[in-house]
Amino acid sequence: MINFKPLISNYEFFQIVKPLGKSIHLKAGETVKAEVIDILPTGGVVLRMKGGLLTVETDIPLQKDTTLLLKILDTSPQHRLKIQVVGILDKNNTAVQLLNLQQLKIDELITSLKNTEMENVLLSQIFSMSTSSLTEKERSMLSQLLISILKNNSFPNSIKNAFTSIKDLEPSKFQQIILNSGIFYENKIKNRKFEQIKNDFKYMAFSTLPEEREKIIKTIDSYQLLSKLTGSVFTFIPILWDEMERGDIFFKKSKKGKNLYFCRIDLELKNLGRIVSGIFLFGKELNINLFIENESLKEIIQKDIDTLIEKLKKYGFSSIHTQMLKKAPEERKFIDEDFLRLKI
Repeated sequence: MINFKPLISNYEFFQIVKPLGKSIHLKAGETVKAEVIDILPTGGVVLRMKGGLLTVETDIPLQKDTTLLLKILDTSPQHRLKIQVVGILDKNNTAVQLLNLQQLKIDELITSLKNTEMENVLLSQIFSMSTSSLTEKERSMLSQLLISILKNNSFPNSIKNAFTSIKDLEPSKFQQIILNSGIFYENKIKNRKFEQIKNDFKYMAFSTLPEEREKIIKTIDSYQLLSKLTGSVFTFIPILWDEMERGDIFFKKSKKGKNLYFCRIDLELKNLGRIVSGIFLFGKELNINLFIENESLKEIIQKDIDTLIEKLKKYGFSSIHTQMLKKAPEERKFIDEDFLRLKI
């Protein structure tokens, strides 16, 4: 038998005895589905897992036609499995219940995002939450999860064709490019700015193929939720550039003081690796942090950094400071209010 504790409790250890029918092979690190086939008069539950049948005993109130999502954590020398009940899904694979947020282990969940089913379940649960009741710790945790999910996704060519080519990119156009990224779509509707909708990526998504439409809208919705969770503008950079694998931009005004702003630009380039720029504005004082993974590119930028400073001074900044970071900043340092004290 397998004994599960309720979802609000910690991990449950159990011993698997002979399953009903074919053997069931489980390995550490995988996420598996277990369909609820029958509820027995004795209180036991019959599950179908990996094509085999298994009877379990559980305190969790389960119903037929639902599915358990289980994470196989590790094995011990005693051949016991350490399993986490990640959630319960209905017949449409929509999350009915997940573990309490305070009990989620962020590193384990981010690792699990390689599993598409886990990603869909987490997104479904996050989208259904009332963000107003979340603590700062929960907001930070969910933000990290969403960022990890988005890093695994890419836009289909049907919407990329509407991106602005890097060759045509100008500072005067960049604001409009971000405004049309989809995260402001509902605001345009609410404010009846219908003339601005036709160039919006979320609007364009409705005319794409059904399977692509779902992916595009889900990705844009994730950026919208990230913006809400972090009290910022958080979106992708809709630039068509063969070298760029992906790019995000994050903009936030601090609640702790006037004229305190932060902008992060995060790029993943095919041949040059990762480039992260953290730009801090304190009144008229500008601070720029740069992490450049490629050493050759780093040397080129360092040689021209004085030229950049001289050009920026023409915009009225009283002082400009630059710093090269030795390692890429952690995501959480960019989504919490403490980002203004970032030192690496």
